[in-house]
Amino acid sequence: MTIIAANLAFYLTGGAGNALPAASLGGVISSTAFTDNTLQNLFANVTPAEALAGSVKYRALSFKNLAAETAYAAVLYLSQETTSADTTVAIAYDATGTQSIVNEDTAPTGLTFSTPLSLGAGLALGDVAASGVARVWFRRTVSPGAVAASDSGKFNVTVGSAP
Repeated sequence: MTIIAANLAFYLTGGAGNALPAASLGGVISSTAFTDNTLQNLFANVTPAEALAGSVKYRALSFKNLAAETAYAAVLYLSQETTSADTTVAIAYDATGTQSIVNEDTAPTGLTFSTPLSLGAGLALGDVAASGVARVWFRRTVSPGAVAASDSGKFNVTVGSAP
């Protein structure tokens, strides 16, 4: 069988009842789905103070396979980098999936962030079993002296078929 897109979902983290992207800082998977793969819905708007000083913020999402079969060779990539020249987003795979951070300004440890802008350069999440999850982290960097702008970006995940 083929896994359909509706069976591949992202969920917030930060506790079973967390419904706020700003509190999606790892730990327990939330029961709240992150229903839009747009980065502007994952991070809050940049304040004037953050734009002036620069800022680095982190969020964690859990990719969940809702299908009754394994999602093989899952790959996460940024299908659209941020549209502002003053911001970048990078992603990392957390193989343990248990790490949490105390606040959005604290970096998760032991992860390597990258900015894969195509499926071929994407971040390999491996095979995700039926009802299984894979934890991914997002890092948004705002350059000091950033200009006020409307900003957006998107991310996608793809999976292969059974070997």
